[in-house]
Parts: sequence; C-alpha cells; structure tokens
Amino acid sequence: MKRFREMDWYRRTLVILLLIMMVGFSIVYITTLHRWGFNYIDTILVKNEANGSVTYSGKVHGKETVFTVTGNTVNLTVAGKDEGTYTYVEDPSVILESMKNVEGVKGIVIYKDGKEFFTATNESNVILHTDEEHVIILSVTKTGTAEGNNPAYPTAQTIFMLVHGPELTHHGYGQCWLIGLFLSVLTIITMFFADEIFDFCMMLVIRDYSSSEPTGFELATRYAYWTIAVVAIIAIYVIGLAL
Repeated sequence: MKRFREMDWYRRTLVILLLIMMVGFSIVYITTLHRWGFNYIDTILVKNEANGSVTYSGKVHGKETVFTVTGNTVNLTVAGKDEGTYTYVEDPSVILESMKNVEGVKGIVIYKDGKEFFTATNESNVILHTDEEHVIILSVTKTGTAEGNNPAYPTAQTIFMLVHGPELTHHGYGQCWLIGLFLSVLTIITMFFADEIFDFCMMLVIRDYSSSEPTGFELATRYAYWTIAVVAIIAIYVIGLAL
C-alpha cells in the first residue's frame, strides 16, 4: 500500500482501472463462455428440454425469441407472438434424377402452417446431404430465406438444423480473456516497480548504475507505454467478447 500511496494520481488511476477491468471482464467472460446454445442471427439461444420438446430461447435484437422443437415440427414465437409452425418432411420424389442413386442424399419439403415454405425440387436444384458427422447444404433458393435480421423469418436452413439438432456453441474467446489478465498483471507490476526495472536495465549496460536517474524522455516513455497498454488491454477484452 505504501508504494501505491507514493504513486502519482495518473498511475493510481490506471492501476485501479486495470483491477476493475480484471474483475468486471472476468465476470462477463465466465457468464458468456458458460452460455451454450444455438447461434441464431448472432445471438445465442439457450437450449432447454422439457415434456418431450426442446426449446431454444433468447433475445434477438431485443425481442424474446423461442423455437420449440417437437419431433419434426418447429414452432416459433417472437415477443410473445406466434410466428408459425414449420413441419419438416423427407420426400424422395423431389431428389434430382441424377442424384437418386447417390447414398445419403435426401429430398425435403418444409411446410409453414400447412403451406409449402421450402421444397428441394428438380427446378430449385437443392440437395441436402447428411451423414453421421455433419450436414451440408449445397445450394439454396430464394424461397424461405430470412428477411434481413428479423427473427420472425427463419431460413429453411435454420429449420433444418433445429429439427436435426443444431451444433451448440457460445460467444466469446477465452484466450483473449487470459491474455488480457496476463497483460493487466504485467502492466501493474511495471507501474509498481518502475524504478527497480530501470535500475536493472541500467545494471546491464553501465557499472555505476546506482547513481543513474531516469531522464524526462524515459519518464515520458513510461507513461506512454502504460497508456497504450491499457488501451490495448481494453481492445483485447472487447474483441474477445465479439468473437
């Protein structure tokens, strides 16, 4: 505490700021990294299972969005409003003639409230290929595409993924959090022991280092480094959350 009290106001401010960021961003990162779900329009919809159904829920652009998956049907509600029920059906008759003998190829039709929403027809040239590891959509038509980023208009691909069980993911890049913590601790150490670090560097280049004093340029360089380091640490924390 003595060293801290002997610091000037600028260094004390940077130390306090770094400590607050270490605690604050740690809470945010831990919460974000543990929030696993379905990535829908850059929003994580958290998965829950109950009564034979699976729900994926979260706020998309400020609107509470919930997908309820039961078997091959998907119901969507946005801000408490029912936006339709989608039904997934596999139909071999829509497969391209040239692909009918290819193992693993499936033709599909998706209905919305009983009306055709998306069809993998010969004309649309859409083939869905599935295997044990992944799902590949080779091409899509304009039918059943989302209107901008409106959560009320899912794509056919979204419905397909929900019926088959989407890969769960999370936002945030934990390595950025750890790098930010490491650089924060390192920067705080350089602020607490700036004179000792200077003496050590002088010891490596001159014999009578004990009588050496930092120049005005050396002092200015220290403050420039600390300022740049704090800005860089903030950028690392923020970028990690955006990934």
